Amino acid sequence: MTREMSNWELLTQYLRPYTARLLGLSTLLAVSIALQLYGPQVIRDFLDAAQSGTAVRPLVTLGALFFVVTVAQKAVELWTTYLSEDLGWAATNGLRADLAAHTMRLDMGFHKLQTPGELIERIDGDVSNLAEFFSRLVIRVLGNAVLVIGILVLLFREDWRIGLVGLGYGLLTLGLLQIIRKPTVSVWREVSKGYARLHGYVEERIGGTEDIRANGGEPYVFHKLYPLLADVAKSRVKADVIGGYTFSSSYMLYVLAIVVTLALAGTFFLQGQITIGTLFLLVAYVRLMESPIKYIRRQISDMQRAVASIGRINEFMRLEPDVKESVTASLPDGATAVAFHGVSFAYKDRLSVVGERLSVNGLPITDNRLPLTDNGLPNVLHDVTFTLEAGKVLGLLGRTGSGKTTLTRLLFRLYDVDAGRITLDGTDLRQVSLADVRQHIGMVTQDVQLFAATVRDNLTLFRRYDPDKPPIPDSEIEAALHTLGLGDWLASLPDGLDTELKTGGQGLSAGQAQLLAFTRVFLRNPQLVILDEASSRLDPATEQLLERAIDTLLTGRTAIIIAHRLHTVQRADDILILENGCIQEHGPRLHLFNNPNSRFSQLLRTGIEEALE
Repeated sequence: MTREMSNWELLTQYLRPYTARLLGLSTLLAVSIALQLYGPQVIRDFLDAAQSGTAVRPLVTLGALFFVVTVAQKAVELWTTYLSEDLGWAATNGLRADLAAHTMRLDMGFHKLQTPGELIERIDGDVSNLAEFFSRLVIRVLGNAVLVIGILVLLFREDWRIGLVGLGYGLLTLGLLQIIRKPTVSVWREVSKGYARLHGYVEERIGGTEDIRANGGEPYVFHKLYPLLADVAKSRVKADVIGGYTFSSSYMLYVLAIVVTLALAGTFFLQGQITIGTLFLLVAYVRLMESPIKYIRRQISDMQRAVASIGRINEFMRLEPDVKESVTASLPDGATAVAFHGVSFAYKDRLSVVGERLSVNGLPITDNRLPLTDNGLPNVLHDVTFTLEAGKVLGLLGRTGSGKTTLTRLLFRLYDVDAGRITLDGTDLRQVSLADVRQHIGMVTQDVQLFAATVRDNLTLFRRYDPDKPPIPDSEIEAALHTLGLGDWLASLPDGLDTELKTGGQGLSAGQAQLLAFTRVFLRNPQLVILDEASSRLDPATEQLLERAIDTLLTGRTAIIIAHRLHTVQRADDILILENGCIQEHGPRLHLFNNPNSRFSQLLRTGIEEALE
C-alpha cells in the first residue's frame, strides 16, 4: 500500500476480512434502533390509557412491556459496543502490522532521520486514533444517523410542524459541524505531530540517561523539553476550544428545539388536537434526537482526529525505499569474491549544520579533501576500486570518518552506490534479492544487540517464527556455542537455551555478549564475514578467547576486518587504507610490510592505534 487512500478505501481494505462481524453488528444495531423508537410509543399508550380510566391490569402490562423493551435495548447496546470495539482493534491491528512492515522496508537514510519515539507514534499513536473510527464510525455513527432519520419519520407522521422542528434542529447541528470540520482536522494534525516530536525527544534522552546525568546535562534536557510540551499544550488548547464551542452551540440548538416543541405541542394539547400521550411522545422523540446527534457530534470530532491520522499514515505510506529490488541473479554457495568498481557514494541524510556551513563527518563541504558529487553533495566514498579474492581476509584501515563503515553498509545494501558497482562473485548486488545478499554476509560489531528473549531466539534472531525457513535444531545451536567457547556458560544457565536474556544483554559480560554475536553469525553460515574490531574493548584474557572464535568463524570464508590494532592486522592477507573516502593504499600485507615507503609500513612503525586516532 503505497498510494494515498481515502477514508473509505482504508475502511474497506481493513474491514473486508470482517464482513460477517459487520453483518452481525448491523443486525444488532437495527434491533437496538427499533427498541429505542418503540419505547416512547409504549409510554404514550400508557399515558393515554391512564387518562381514559383503563383498568389496572392493562397499565401493568404496558409498564412491564416498557421495562422489557428498555432492558432488552440496553443489553443489545452493550453487546453491540463490545463487538464494535473488538472489530475496531482487530482491523487496526492489521494496519499496525502493515505500517511496521513498511517501516522495515525503508532505508537507513530514513531511519537516521527518525527517532524510535517518532516511529512508535506513527505506528501506534496515529493508528490508535483510528480504532474508534473503524468501530464506532461505521457502526455507531451510521446507526445513530439511522436512528435520527427514524425519529424524523415518526415526528412527521405525528405532526408535520413538529417534524420540521426536529429536521431544522438536525440540519443546523450538522451544518455547524461541517463549518468547523477543516480547522478541527488541521488542529488535530498539529497535535499528532507535536506528540511525535515529544515522544521522539523523550525516548532519545531516556536512552542517554547515564551520560546525561554523569555530565550534568539535565538543565539542557529540560530546556529543550519545555518548548515541546508547550507546543503540544498549545495545540491541545486549540482543539479543546473548538470542541467546547461546538458543544455549546449544538446544546443551545437542542434547548431551542425543546422549547419550540413544548410550545407547539402544549398549544396543540390545549386546543384538543392531541392527547397527553402524544404530547409526551413528541417531546420524547425530540429529546431522543439529542442523544444520537450529540454522539454523532462527538464522533465527528473524533473523526477529525482520525482524518488527520489517515493523512499522516498516507504520507508515511508514500515513502519509498531508495534501495529497490530487481532480482535477476542469485549468489552461489561457498566463499565469495568481493569487488568494488569505481564506487562513489554520498549520504543524502547525513548533512548537518556547523555554524553557517554544511558538514559531513565534521568536515565542511567546502573542504577540498571531500570530493563532491554532481549534485554538490560531498562524497564519503570516491572512485573506490579493489578486489578481494574468495577465501582471503582484507584488513581495512583508516581514520574515523574515512569511509570504512560506509563501505560495509554498501555491501549490505543498506544504501545503494551513487556511481560504479559492487559485485560478489561477479554478480552485481543490485541484481540479487536483499534477502540473498544479507544471507551471504554476516557482521559482528563492537556493539551487540541482544533482546529480551530466550537464548535460542537471540542466537537465531527469531527464525523459528519465520514460516519460509526451517528452524535451526537445538543440537546445532549447542554445538556452535561449544565450538566458540560458550559451552560452560550454556551449562550454567538454569533453563539452557530457554533461559530468558535481558534487554541489551544485562547480566552478561562484554566477552559473553561478543561471543553470542559470533555464534549468531556462525549459525547463519555466511560466505562473507565483516568484523568491525569486535574485540577492541575487551580485556586481554577475554580477547584471547575471542580471537580463537574469530579463527573458527573465518575458516573457509572471505572476510573484511576493520582493524584498529596491530595483532588484528596480522590475520589479513591484503591491506586497504582509506583516507577521506579514497583508497590511499591497497596491496598484499606482506608486500606492504616489506616496503619501508608504504603507508602501511609507516603505520606499523608509528603504531596503528596512535596513527589512526
